[in-house]
Amino acid sequence: MKATGTIEVKSWDENTWDGRPYQEVEGRKLTEAHVQFAYAGDVNGIGNCRYLMSYGDTVCWTTALEEITTDNGTLVLRHVGAYREGVEAVIEILDGTGPYAGARGAATVVWAEDGIATYTLEYEV
Repeated sequence: MKATGTIEVKSWDENTWDGRPYQEVEGRKLTEAHVQFAYAGDVNGIGNCRYLMSYGDTVCWTTALEEITTDNGTLVLRHVGAYREGVEAVIEILDGTGPYAGARGAATVVWAEDGIATYTLEYEV
């Protein structure tokens, strides 16, 4: 199966592991971000994502789990990537409920300068 559409960041709350806002800490740090995405298109819903990040001198390494809740089911995604001169990520579809029960596959997300992304989900159920 294949699904396409857009993603918009609705909220981003990121703090260091000791609870300080990440912008207040210079240099290397470990952070956790709670992010909410709005999905539109073939998959309509809200993605709740938890990122763990390690900021180095020139790169921020990330790993995350995200659950997208739609009107008729959920999808669970795993993100592994980095922020350096843009976003690099491998996103896997791990599972789901409803029509997405047992879903396995991959996602591609391309972010535009306006902060809106396009997504392609390719999966089997």
